[in-house]
Amino acid sequence: MCRFRSLFLLLAAIATAADGLRAGTQTCPPHANVVDVTQPPYSAKGDGVNDDTAALQRALNENVGWHRVLFFPKGMYLVSATLTWPKKFGGHDNWGMTILRGADREQTVLRLKDKTFTDASKPAAIMWCGGFGSADWFHNYVENLTFDVGSRNPGAVGLQFYSNNTGAVRDCRFIAGEGSGVVGVDLAHRDMNGPLLVENCEVIGFARGIATARAVNSQTFESITLRGQRQVGFQNEGQTISIRGLTSDNAVPAVSTYGKLLLTEATLTGRGAVANYPAIVNFNGGRILLRDVRTTGYKRALADMQTPDFAAAYRITGEDKPGSLGPDIAEYCSHTPSMVFPSPSTSLRLLAKDTPPTAWEDPAKWAVVDAFGADPTAKADSAAAIQKAVDSGAATIFFPGHYQSSATIIVRGKVRRILGLGGIVNYGRRDLINFRIEDGAVPVVCLEHFSHLGGGIEIDSKRTVVLRSMETYTIQGTPRSEGGEVFLEDVVGDNFRFRKQRVWARQLNTENQGTHLTNDGGDVWVLGYKTERGGTLIHTLGGGRTEILGGLSYTTTAGKLAPMFVNDNSSVWAFFGEVCYNGDPFETIIKETRSGETKTLGKGDGQTLPYSGFSRRE
Repeated sequence: MCRFRSLFLLLAAIATAADGLRAGTQTCPPHANVVDVTQPPYSAKGDGVNDDTAALQRALNENVGWHRVLFFPKGMYLVSATLTWPKKFGGHDNWGMTILRGADREQTVLRLKDKTFTDASKPAAIMWCGGFGSADWFHNYVENLTFDVGSRNPGAVGLQFYSNNTGAVRDCRFIAGEGSGVVGVDLAHRDMNGPLLVENCEVIGFARGIATARAVNSQTFESITLRGQRQVGFQNEGQTISIRGLTSDNAVPAVSTYGKLLLTEATLTGRGAVANYPAIVNFNGGRILLRDVRTTGYKRALADMQTPDFAAAYRITGEDKPGSLGPDIAEYCSHTPSMVFPSPSTSLRLLAKDTPPTAWEDPAKWAVVDAFGADPTAKADSAAAIQKAVDSGAATIFFPGHYQSSATIIVRGKVRRILGLGGIVNYGRRDLINFRIEDGAVPVVCLEHFSHLGGGIEIDSKRTVVLRSMETYTIQGTPRSEGGEVFLEDVVGDNFRFRKQRVWARQLNTENQGTHLTNDGGDVWVLGYKTERGGTLIHTLGGGRTEILGGLSYTTTAGKLAPMFVNDNSSVWAFFGEVCYNGDPFETIIKETRSGETKTLGKGDGQTLPYSGFSRRE
């Protein structure tokens, strides 16, 4: 897909931190682009009695695509029709760039009126999040909301979400009354959905908890709870899926899949008659990697079938494959790893570390760069003003617009968060690093919600760096960053270079023509890696260790120019696929050098679902 490269109006989106404040009230300074749906001209009631459909639909029609936050205060918003995100705004194409955020997940509820969607053969959602016929629907977020499909709505869907490159459903609940609900979170309603992230969400009830489908563009899940589904907890029909931290408590199988599925750190509990079924069904030749999966109450942990008949897979156990019976699975892969040199057949098991939370402080204490003279229209040079805001002594530096800067901004002092509204810094300029992170008074620095950093980020410190929900051209470490930690969550970019750093990434997307990511002597762990175009996707050298837990290359150009993975005397484990529709897939899958000898693996000789290279243990 092409990336969104246009300068838009002021953006207004606040990414919430991974701590308790995610369930708190809106915490950003007042801004015209943060739209409270209960205020005029929309005046939604949120009292659970009055029908708010018209008010909320008007709010969507007038704000989707304008880079605004639609904020829902605590309340119950009653709806009687699907709320839709429009494809046009002001007569122009709408490219997404929209955030919906509730004040509190438990107390901010969109509830469907009873007996609204009564035909299960014609599913309809409380909310449909829009999109084009192509994968050009960017930077969309739904956060801190409950979607309740109520009672006597057998045809109801909680949320039909869609986003490309960056985008997430975070901290949401999906609830269905008895007999109501087709799907809680529907990511299968149209093609090319993703890459995207679903994080810290709970689905209670419905026939299916989460549904995914189609071949591209990959979807990543972390900290997911499924309870009380009637058919299956998580259903994947052909998509590339990466899941860490799945908890299922059900009287039906927890997971059914074909396509590509990576599942790690799962607890799957079966109830009642489900004792006759497997916890996980892999059918129709799908590729799976299961790791640290615990099951109780099921007949077996896994039915790894070739049949396309999902129901038959419940009844036929087939020949047990080593490690598949359970009840617990330490590590199981449906296919034997490819190797260039003799290597262990199991994954690296690099430490999986959660993204550290970033505390929100009183917005009155924030340094808003415009107050120091920065130009939010990106017409005048704002370098001096932005640096003055950074050096003001504030902990949070706030960017409410788009900016031009003739100099690299040095992040130092007391700064612990640099927060945008989905804005752009130095659009189209790759010759100047936007932010250089140097030593400072706090151990963790977070940058988040920029739709485009033209030059990117340089890490010149051992401080922990968190990058969340953003696009940046480059991320590069200097010698002073060696030994530091970096967390990437929902990040897209072109050219990432790490030097002896420890990197944890979830929902990572790189799309340049050339080497996408370099790991020089460090540890790089990725949950859900999606790439595009040609060039080497990861080059690991200097004794580094790289572990890719799910994802795919959407190969669109120049697959013959470079190996997919280059491994120089280092350790690589990858469970990673490829989709190519233009007849130019990667010719060389692996180029590996060990002790002066170099060998390659061609597309007809093996694959990366999975690939094991050296797999050094320490």
